[in-house]
Parts: sequence; structure tokens; C-alpha cells
Amino acid sequence: MKFTHVFFTTILICIVGAVFGRWFLNQEIIGGDWPYYFDEMLKEFVFFPLSWNPGNGNGLGDIDPLYFLNIFSNFTIVLSTYSGLPWIVVYKIFWFGLFIALSILSSIALLKSTLSNVKYWQLVIGGVIFTSNTYILMIVGGGQMGVALAYSIAPLVLARFIKIIHNSSFVVSHSFIAGLVLAVQVMFDLRIAYITMLAVCMYYVLGTKYYALAKKSIRIAIPVGIAILLHAAWILPIFFLQSNPTPQGITNVDGFRFFSFADFSHTFSLLHPNWPENIFGKVYFMRPEFLFLPILAYTCLLFLKKPNIIFFALLALLGSFLAKGVNPPFGEINQWLFMHIPGMNFFRDPTKFYLLVSLSYSVLIPFSLLQISRIVSSIKYQVLGKKINPNNTYYIIPIIFLVIWLFLIRPAILGQLGGTFQKHKVPNEYFLLKDFLHNQPDFFRTLWIPRGLRFNYFSNIHLVVASEQLFGTRDITKVFEKLHSTETKIYLQALGIKYIIVPFDPMGEIFVKNRKYDEKQYKDTIERLETIPWLRRLHSFGRIAVFEVPHSKDRFWLIKNGNVSYTMINPAYYDVTVSIAEPQSLIFSENYHPSWIAMSDSKTFVSKKTTFGLNSFSLPKRGNYSVKITFAQQKYYKYGQMISMVTLISVFLAIIVFQKKKL
Repeated sequence: MKFTHVFFTTILICIVGAVFGRWFLNQEIIGGDWPYYFDEMLKEFVFFPLSWNPGNGNGLGDIDPLYFLNIFSNFTIVLSTYSGLPWIVVYKIFWFGLFIALSILSSIALLKSTLSNVKYWQLVIGGVIFTSNTYILMIVGGGQMGVALAYSIAPLVLARFIKIIHNSSFVVSHSFIAGLVLAVQVMFDLRIAYITMLAVCMYYVLGTKYYALAKKSIRIAIPVGIAILLHAAWILPIFFLQSNPTPQGITNVDGFRFFSFADFSHTFSLLHPNWPENIFGKVYFMRPEFLFLPILAYTCLLFLKKPNIIFFALLALLGSFLAKGVNPPFGEINQWLFMHIPGMNFFRDPTKFYLLVSLSYSVLIPFSLLQISRIVSSIKYQVLGKKINPNNTYYIIPIIFLVIWLFLIRPAILGQLGGTFQKHKVPNEYFLLKDFLHNQPDFFRTLWIPRGLRFNYFSNIHLVVASEQLFGTRDITKVFEKLHSTETKIYLQALGIKYIIVPFDPMGEIFVKNRKYDEKQYKDTIERLETIPWLRRLHSFGRIAVFEVPHSKDRFWLIKNGNVSYTMINPAYYDVTVSIAEPQSLIFSENYHPSWIAMSDSKTFVSKKTTFGLNSFSLPKRGNYSVKITFAQQKYYKYGQMISMVTLISVFLAIIVFQKKKL
């Protein structure tokens, strides 16, 4: 290996270590949206997630909207459970470590596929830009590792599609590989895959002569078709049942306006609007030093105007425009796109389009640096004479750039980023609460006011409900007005809520006023709960306040007198035995969904919605019933899983065969 390769590899390792080393030095990674699992919780996960998740829908059950991501999540958890490896080791390797490796390697793959005679130091700089820019550091710092992994593989997806579009001859195996890579990205995050395919379509249109557009369309259709078949497990139910797994309100245009935090100067400069504190809603002023990045990136247009370079320049402009949301200039165009273009309404947070900017700059900046290096080397050669070899001076400019880059992201180097980059410890109170809840074998829910913390324990029989979602308000005063009423007591009992909990908030994320932790809110919440006569406070949980609700219902209960017993085969299938002396209804205390059905003696009973929004099944006569209650959509997920497995095996075999035949 050349000395320069060793030198720049060492620089890359040092930068990665300085930015991300805290992930591997801290005992636990805690922060943002990254979940925390107690050991007891890990044992409940299975490789193939079910269509119905009792923990969704605010702890009242719902279709799992992240089914595709949960396949990978469950795989890593099951791997930890059965391999004996600690979960902390598995997630640091397969989530955080994989993000770093994929980001660097896939950005290198993109550079190699778009630049000819690319220098090794260009690969290193492209990897540094893509892996450690302010946008992705805010994403991983916020614990959004599904988004991060989809982001990390985006350059590879684009590179594979560029290869099959650009080649004069059609190679079937290349299309199959592109389909596999795209399917993996969809598994991590469908929205990021959508943005990546937007870049692919743009390259297809700009990089293909008009008379060959129809001919080359098959090259895109094959990988997309493979990706669809590999995700048949969740696509099939949507197609046949016309169900919508998207959480309610996520496609609302008002949310799009609210989440349009960045302005064009931020997006154009690859500067995340929340950099560096990553406090939700806190937008920082533009930092003029970041203008260095777009100036350097678009300097490429002064040199050789290769089609690939023009494509990435346009792609960066498109990403900058879309990422700013409704902000000027021409914010009304983005709002129109959000409302009328299929798929665009999934981007309530438009900053995800930063992906296009970081993709482009990771190519444009290395290209510009090479051209500038050649000019500088040529000048030094002319001034100092033939004693100076121009090749030996190429490295001055890239080294200067890396120094400037470290200056731009210095909060990451100095340990000033929050979220997953900070060291946190699980308070002992949460271990005490976990043991208390886990040791109770009966079903119940816990209501957290205003919402749960990442350290709250949950399982398929101990579910978590947030008061701000249950009562539809964040106003604590209104919540307590409801809690003082008898109707609310009956409602909570019907939902099976056994405990009301006020969390201890050591990281200052819940009880916040003016973006700072407010101890008074925490104490006031506890004091108000103590005034409710039908609640009994349980002590011995330290700074976590726990109150017991009397006579909470089970998962299945009867309107009138009778006996009910049940066995949960899995969260989508229950065996229930009922004995009643008169006709009545059996209540299943999870969110109503028409796909819940009960079968008894070859008869099928369709679920009806109760006044509390739960499922009920009418039992028309007295006597004993043996009832099987199932979620009907689950069979489509099983069919989809079979299609996915057959497709996966077939694609792998086809790739091997076609590559041997060079097809």
C-alpha cells in the first residue's frame, strides 16, 4: 500500500474515532429516539414481526407502521437472545457500527462509479463529507438509526442504478443486485428510499438520450419489482385490504409548515438548522463559514463540465430547495408538491431531503479539490522549476480542506453534541419499577403523565399509555379535570389501566419550559394526582410516582356476569373460553379494528366498536364458548412472507447463474 493511502486512511480512522468514538467508549448508548430495552423485554421479540402490535396505537394496539424496519430490528434482538451476545454489543455492531461502515463504503462506491481515475484521497474526503456532515450527525445524535442506515446505503443504491442505466449493454445480474440493495434500503426507511429513487429517476432522465428512455426503463423496472416482491409481507395487505398503515396526522399540511425549520441558506450550505444542540424547534442563525462548502462544490462547474458533475450540481440544488419546506424562495411550490405529488406527503419533516445535498457534495467537493490541486501544483511547478514534482503537491489542498472540515464540525470533535453522543445512566428507580411490573403475571396497562420515558418497562401484557395522546391534550390542567370525573375512572378501568405513573425525568425531556427542565411541573403533577380520591399512591420507587387504579379490567372481559379465561398464542391470536348465563358481549380491550374476528363452533363473529373505541363480540345465547380470536390481516402477512422468501432465494440463485454466464 502506498504511503499516501496509509496516511489518508489514518486520517479517516482518526476523524471517525473523534466523532463517533463515544458510542463505543460509553457503556450504553442512550438518547433521542434510540430505545432502551431491559433484558426481560428482549425475550419477547420474534424474527418475523406480526401485523398487529399491541404496543402501538398508544398502547391500545394497532397495525405496525414500521413493519419493514422491525424485520431488521427483531433480527438483531433475536441474534442477541440466541447467540448469548449482550444486546449492547449487538446493537453497537449492527446498528451504529454498520451505519459508519456503510456510509463510508457506499460513498466510496458512488465516487468510483461517477468519477474517472478517482484518487484515493478523494474517496476518503467523500466518505468524510457523507458520514460526518451536520445533517447526519443530528440524525444519529437523535437516535433515528433507521433513517441513518437508509441514509448510509443511499450512495450504493444510486451507484448500482447509475451502473445499470449508464452501461451500453444490459446485464441482468446488475439489475438483480440493484433490487437487493434497494430492498435493504426500503427495510431501513421507505422515505429515504423514495428520495434516493428520486435521484435515480433524475439521472435516468438527464443521462439517457430521449430515444432510449423507453428501452432503458426496464433496467429500472426490474430492481423496483424485485424490491416490491421482497417486501410483499407488508405490501400485500395494503393491496388486498386497502389498509393504510400511516399514522394519523403524519401527512397533514399544517405539520409540513410547522416542521419547515430550515431556510435555503441552511440547506444550500449543508448546515442542519438545529446544529449543534439539536433542540427541537430551536433554529440557529446561519453560520457564514458553512458557505465555504457550496462555493467549493459549485467551483466544479468552472472546470471540466462532465455530465455526471452537472447532474450532481442540479441534484444538490433540488435537495436544497426541497429541504427548506415552505420557506422562501417559492415555498408555495413545495407546499403544492406536498399536497399533490404521490409520496411527497410522507415528508412532513422536509429536512430529509438534505440527503440529496450530502450525496451531491460528497462527489462535487472531491472533484473540485482535485481540479484546484492540479492548478496549485502547476503554479508551484512553474515558479519553483522542474525540481518539484506536481504529483507530490496534490495533497496540500485536500489536507487543508480536512482541517477546515474539522473546524466546521468541531462541536462533534469537542464532545458538545447531545443525544446518543452523551454519556447517560439508567436511574435505579427504573430498575425497581421494572421488577415490580415484570413480576406481576396479569395483564394491565400503565398510564404515564404526560408520557413515558425511554426507560419505561413494557411487554405484550404490560403496555404503556401516554396521557397526552389518550386525552388529546398536553395541557396538564385539562388532563386533571378529566381525571377528577367518575367517567374517566370507568374509562381507565375499561382500558385495563392499573397504574398511573409520573416519570422521573433525569435528562430533562418531558417537564420542560422554555426548552429547560422545570422541576415545578414535575412536583405539581404529583401533587395534583394525590388529590384524586380514587387513586392510591405506592411508595418505594424513589422519584417515580406510582398510583394504583382500583378494579382495572383484564384484556378480555364481559359486560355482565360470567367467567372468562384466555391464552395469548401471539398478539394476533387468542384462545378464549367464556361461560355466561345470559346473552351479552365479550370486550377485547384493544383499539377497534374491523379485521378482528371471533370464531366459535364454525360461526364467525365480526368485531363491533364500543363507546370506548374497543372491540366487542356479541355472544347471542347463554352457555359455554370456546372462541378463537384472530386478526384476519395476519394471513396476508404470512402469504407475503412466503413470497418474500421465495423471491430472495430466487434472486440469489439467479445472480450466481447470470454472473457465471456473464449476463
